[in-house]
Amino acid sequence: MNDMPPVMHPVSRPVTRDEVIAAADRTQRQASDPCASVFVSASAGSGKTKLLIDRLLRLMLPLYVQTEDGDTILADGAHPSRILCLTYTKAAAAEMANRLQQKLGSWVSLPDAALGAELESLDVPNTDETRAQARALFLCVLDLPGGLRIETIHAFCQSLLRRFPLEASVDPHFTLMEETDTTLALREAMEDGLARAPELAADVAGTVGLDDFFRRIRTLNMEESRARPLLERWVTLPDSVVSAYRKALKAGQQSLEDLESLACQPPKEEDLRTGLRDALGSVTASGRVFVDQMLGWLGTEPAKRVPTVWAQCLLTKDGGPRKVNGIVGKAAQTAVPWIAPLLEEEAQRLLDLQTSLKSLRLVLLNRALLGLAAPMLTAFQDGKSARGLVDYNDLIQETRNLLRDPGAAWVLYKLDGGIDHLLLDEVQDNSGLQWEIAGALTSEFFAGEGAWDMGPRPRTIFAVGDYKQSIYGFQGAQPEEFHRWRTEFADRVRNAGLLWRDPELNVSFRSVPPVLSFVDAVFSQTLAAHGLLQEGEKTLRPHVSARPGQGGRVELWPLVPVVQGEDDDEGLTPWRAPSANTGQRSAPQRLAEALAEWIDRQIGRPPQPGQAPLTAGDVLILVPRRSPFLRSLIRALKSRNVPVATLVRVGLTQQVAVRDLMTLCAALLLPQDDLTLASVLTSPVGGLTDDSLMALATRNGTAHALGPKGQPLWTVLRDRHREREDWRAAWEMLSTLYARVDYASPYRLLAETLGQHGGRTRLLRRLGPEAAEPVDELLTAALRYEGLHPPSLQGFLHWLEASEITSKREAESDLGAVRVMTVHGSKGLQARLVVMPDTTSKPPPGSDFLWEEAGAFELPLWVPKKGMGTEVTAALSERDSEKARAESNRLLYVALTRASDWLVICGAGAKREPDDKSWYRQCEAGFKQLANARSEPMDLGWEGERFVLEEDRTLAPVSFRPGAAEAPCATLPDWMGRAPDWKPFIAQREDALTRPLAPSRPDGAEFGELPAARSPLELLAGRPTPVREQAMRRGTMIHRLLQLLPETPVAEREAVAVRWLSRRALGLTEPEIHRLAGQVLGVLSHPDLAPLFAPGSRAEQPISGVSDGRVVLGQVDRLRIGDGQIWICDYKTNRNPQLRADRTPVVYLRQMAAYRAVLEQLHPGYDIHCSLVWTEGPAVVTLPASLLDQALQRS
Repeated sequence: MNDMPPVMHPVSRPVTRDEVIAAADRTQRQASDPCASVFVSASAGSGKTKLLIDRLLRLMLPLYVQTEDGDTILADGAHPSRILCLTYTKAAAAEMANRLQQKLGSWVSLPDAALGAELESLDVPNTDETRAQARALFLCVLDLPGGLRIETIHAFCQSLLRRFPLEASVDPHFTLMEETDTTLALREAMEDGLARAPELAADVAGTVGLDDFFRRIRTLNMEESRARPLLERWVTLPDSVVSAYRKALKAGQQSLEDLESLACQPPKEEDLRTGLRDALGSVTASGRVFVDQMLGWLGTEPAKRVPTVWAQCLLTKDGGPRKVNGIVGKAAQTAVPWIAPLLEEEAQRLLDLQTSLKSLRLVLLNRALLGLAAPMLTAFQDGKSARGLVDYNDLIQETRNLLRDPGAAWVLYKLDGGIDHLLLDEVQDNSGLQWEIAGALTSEFFAGEGAWDMGPRPRTIFAVGDYKQSIYGFQGAQPEEFHRWRTEFADRVRNAGLLWRDPELNVSFRSVPPVLSFVDAVFSQTLAAHGLLQEGEKTLRPHVSARPGQGGRVELWPLVPVVQGEDDDEGLTPWRAPSANTGQRSAPQRLAEALAEWIDRQIGRPPQPGQAPLTAGDVLILVPRRSPFLRSLIRALKSRNVPVATLVRVGLTQQVAVRDLMTLCAALLLPQDDLTLASVLTSPVGGLTDDSLMALATRNGTAHALGPKGQPLWTVLRDRHREREDWRAAWEMLSTLYARVDYASPYRLLAETLGQHGGRTRLLRRLGPEAAEPVDELLTAALRYEGLHPPSLQGFLHWLEASEITSKREAESDLGAVRVMTVHGSKGLQARLVVMPDTTSKPPPGSDFLWEEAGAFELPLWVPKKGMGTEVTAALSERDSEKARAESNRLLYVALTRASDWLVICGAGAKREPDDKSWYRQCEAGFKQLANARSEPMDLGWEGERFVLEEDRTLAPVSFRPGAAEAPCATLPDWMGRAPDWKPFIAQREDALTRPLAPSRPDGAEFGELPAARSPLELLAGRPTPVREQAMRRGTMIHRLLQLLPETPVAEREAVAVRWLSRRALGLTEPEIHRLAGQVLGVLSHPDLAPLFAPGSRAEQPISGVSDGRVVLGQVDRLRIGDGQIWICDYKTNRNPQLRADRTPVVYLRQMAAYRAVLEQLHPGYDIHCSLVWTEGPAVVTLPASLLDQALQRS
């Protein structure tokens, strides 16, 4: 029984606004009583968040309590650190924390009278002492490490596992896995598992594709808490699991071969043969076909019989028994009266046999699935453990295991000393595991000394939720646990002799009476009420509005009819982007156009006399899920210049702005891909028009500049970028970013693209403000990736493509635009006008598995196709369908209760009439229950009348002055002067620092002539190590010797070189040692290089500066400055030497030219000699100044 007397009953409902609010206030005060443990059922709009805030405040404030001796004392409030509040989402936690901080902050400066009034409204004594404590709470909360503990269940579990890692058997420094990494790791485990078990993979491959199979594996991983006992049993006793599947599916113990052989062995074969032979002369022409075929089949040896032939004669294509009259007519039955029952008996035997075959095939298929999934999931879990990773499922699972473990008494003891009050929000969406965690956290609250060890104020638990709004079953919510744990907590509290309450809040401060009357009427129907009624309820408790007399309107439009011959094709080619719903031929398109036109007309008008005009931000369009209709509606609104904010959560990589930036990254990784580069150039980031790109890609507008006989688009852009301003801007951005691909992180590259290169401005100019949030989400994703992986651009793109990161704009009510969102996303929101246009679509298919209890574990039954099911799976599927229908009804309740003043329900017809269980039909049935509803004609382009439920406003009209929302601009006094006539100028772009120049890749050189290389076959002959590795080692050794030996006396150089090369770590043979030593000594003794090895010369000398507006960072292998002369050289190893200067690869010419340009600025008037030293030979090539000048001009 409820310890609190009921406050409201349908028979004595308050009629005035003051009475309604007073009754609701009494209920909320009793629910926020800090001395009671409370489980609140709060209907939509009943002030749940306010109740939570009041509860938190009253827990922290002092209170008069009666001691055991009968004395009344002022008991201090709970310290904020001993209160834990768990919410469902981060947004809810942030909102609650902000509202609490604002309230506490306002108390600091409130006058005593005003503060005292607020305390009295909370049933807190109004004394000097209590006011002082109330003012001190703000600082007390601020001083808490991490603030007040208002957090999500996942955040709490993460902090708990970090506090007790040894007890939980997790890595003390574990990292929370991103969902993308989970997907990639799981897919890797799947691919490895399929390769290890090809036979099992073959059994599954014929039934399901790879992507569908991966979805099943991921579902099992998501349902890990349900699947773990089964998987553990499979590892130890797989035969017992198979037996459990046989029992669940009623498959018996026979093998597949035995059952298939029975199909070819009719028990009464002789009787059938004799009867059919006797009836052959009396059958009809059509029946003779069957009889001849059956006699022929019976005349075949059993081992050679084809079972399908026999089945086709006795069974229809749908799997039912064929009518006997179609095989043997009345004349034949008269001649052979016992043949018809015999055929019917055989047909039934085949039906039973086929059912057994289906069941057994499902057993074998599920066995193959488990045989593959168990090692895959084990490998996935082992991989996570080895790398110190946990995912979101692990947080809940491991926390539950930690608190439930028999040896967890120490953990509970430590927690029991830190939590005195637990508050749970949105409990209708808790999973079973989350309820178990809450139960374990409060296990000592009401047992023994734990109930009273904190003094006169008891420890409490507070939970608030609404069973009618449990809509997250796809995320693991188990609404049936709502009732079970309410009973469990009630028993615990009452057994401890403490105060327990479970009130219901049914007064809505959000919606006007017509909306609530309509909601009550809809869910008074049996079909709609399924899934909303609590245990023992026959009807829903009526809602009460706290806004009587404020008007309101509910409309149900007639369905847009289907016109004969219409289709959904917009009639556009794939090359033309649609700008409007061309043709308006289909019913959804015509609804989208009519609805957009209607919304456009309503904006700026008062919904009813005496009400404020409607703004775009007052309109909320709710849909059950994403659909093509939604795109049509958004397009129709935008074509009428109605501001729209699309708040539907979509994949991040599906956003246009994100795709443009990802294409840019792909082009930077592979500039030779002309199509990708062209996509970048014509995107907002590149800034070229289609005509500009065509002019770039052709010569004189006629001949193609690209293709097999032309050049890559990158090269064309590099050579021609000076011809046009847009080409120059694109080239400067691309070349600068390309120069940093190997050195800058993905985040840095994206930030530079969006910032200094103006990418964000161009994206927002082309795509609108909606592109801002996806771009920010992309930057956040890049930071998350870099925190978990090496910052590789290629790796980031691969990670992003595999990710399921979603992007959604925040659903603030002051966006100033029509909000379009799913019902799931609208939870907790409201709007003056709510439109529900998609009320006839069918819900998506259910789960990938049918779960069946099997003693100590649950069995996931996989039925890939409907035709493979049996009566057992059909019953389980019907059970799951009922659960899905219950959640669909709860989703409808959430949608209807978002409206505060005006609710419009409409839909598009289809070729089939909507089902009675559809939202539209349920709303229509609700209207028929309302005696004061009326019908009126529609003028939106199709026939039919709309139902209307309306109530006039009886309160005073709302005062509204046009433009009142805009704050007047203040006039500054003359003595402050006037601002100058500012003119905005874009800041001059500065060249970004490039990476150090290297011979292998200076800017733009990748499309120049490549340096000639020695044949790999020549280098590979007789070499055990890879060619590239040997070449790099050889180059390193030569460079090191050329750095060391010049400081060695000439007479000792050969001995030092041989000794250094003879070290065992280098692994060189005797001929290789002498060959390399000879090459190095040949370089040192070369007469053309004498100045470079003279005293005062330097090795590995860095050079930095600016050349032609570009930053140069690099180093030369040898440098000498003296007597007005500068000598520089670079060593080249493992290359066929080019002994002619004019044939030197452009790579090296540009590199040396850049060094020379910097040195000319540092030492004006000096003669600079540049050389390349080929260690093969050795050979020295002096580079003329004219050749270097020419190379610098072409770069």
